[in-house]
Amino acid sequence: MKFAYLPGYPDFVGKRFLFACKGTGPKSYSTSGHTVYLPGFQHYIDFIPGHVFTVSGTYFLRFYPSVAGPRGTWTAHWYAVAGGAEVSAAVDLSGETCIVGGFGGQY
Repeated sequence: MKFAYLPGYPDFVGKRFLFACKGTGPKSYSTSGHTVYLPGFQHYIDFIPGHVFTVSGTYFLRFYPSVAGPRGTWTAHWYAVAGGAEVSAAVDLSGETCIVGGFGGQY
């Protein structure tokens, strides 16, 4: 899932930045998660806090890093609000959108 920055972001603070982005769900969900990317030349994610709910309120996302620290790969996992179970493989989530915020940096 490639994010799209919302107007006014990223907002740089020293060598790091704060971001707010719009994301759209995958056409075919994978229970191993979907890698998320920031737009912009060599932008990477440091941290995405908490759970993120979709605009519809039907799902929430959890983001997991591959390593502790900057420059890790982050994946999104989708869960149903009703019951909290992870979405089944191959479900079409392309009609779902979310707003994601966090901290990032540049190479």
